[in-house]
Amino acid sequence: MEPEAREEIFERAREYSTRPAGWEQADALWVRVIEAYRQAVAGGQVDRHDQRQLARALWRHSMVLAAMDRHDRAKESGHQAVTLFAEIHQAVAAEHPDPTQPRRDEALGELITAMVDSGESAFVAGSPEVRLKLLEKATEIGLHTAGPPPGAGPRTRAAMATAYHNYANALLHRHQQQGAESDAQEAALAGSRAMELRLKALDPQQPITIWELANTYSIYAHALVAIGDVERARLVVKQGILLTDMLGVGGTEIQQKLRAAEALVRQASGGGGRRWPWRRR
Repeated sequence: MEPEAREEIFERAREYSTRPAGWEQADALWVRVIEAYRQAVAGGQVDRHDQRQLARALWRHSMVLAAMDRHDRAKESGHQAVTLFAEIHQAVAAEHPDPTQPRRDEALGELITAMVDSGESAFVAGSPEVRLKLLEKATEIGLHTAGPPPGAGPRTRAAMATAYHNYANALLHRHQQQGAESDAQEAALAGSRAMELRLKALDPQQPITIWELANTYSIYAHALVAIGDVERARLVVKQGILLTDMLGVGGTEIQQKLRAAEALVRQASGGGGRRWPWRRR
């Protein structure tokens, strides 16, 4: 298949993936896309763009398969995507030691994102501990590669924000199931990190940044209540509701989560709190 044809079918598959009615067509198209790029990277000298497109196709296909509850295939495709993104990042790192360099930042951001999404797919498939391990590994890779995320490149910062947000959510879920205080503490730490990164990325001209920050406030507030930091939780809820008001109907679901946290705050007693420092896990 010619390069132009590969790109065209990739875009068609991506478009079908955006809506449930197109998932069956997307599934079939991604199989063709993946095979086309496998052939393109087979043999001698490998084109980095084709290699990256293959990883992206595997990742996007795994997301569609997970949404269709085809978990075994989703797991396989997601694992292959993570493996390939890791190889790409390693190759780019050899060329660009600085993790903030644009190409390196892109490669690292995509690797972290693929790991986060694979973790969420594992959770949907009934494997919450696999999700936690993948999310923990994603945050570790980011920290050990680029250092504390506020100083990382923009793609890495965005990916790390999502990783910390999802990690906080996963830890809260386990805390609710098992009651371990350490999970609540770690969830509050992860929520704080996600909030810091999303505050830095906040742009009133881009509603998605408002939505992401409000969503993190909802998780962070629940984590703060779980560790007894009620006064801070109250402030976080207030800030989150202000953001969801800006979103209108688009913020309804998150506002419901914030109202639930607000109810927990009213039921709780005590206050205080402390600042959670950045540290390597």
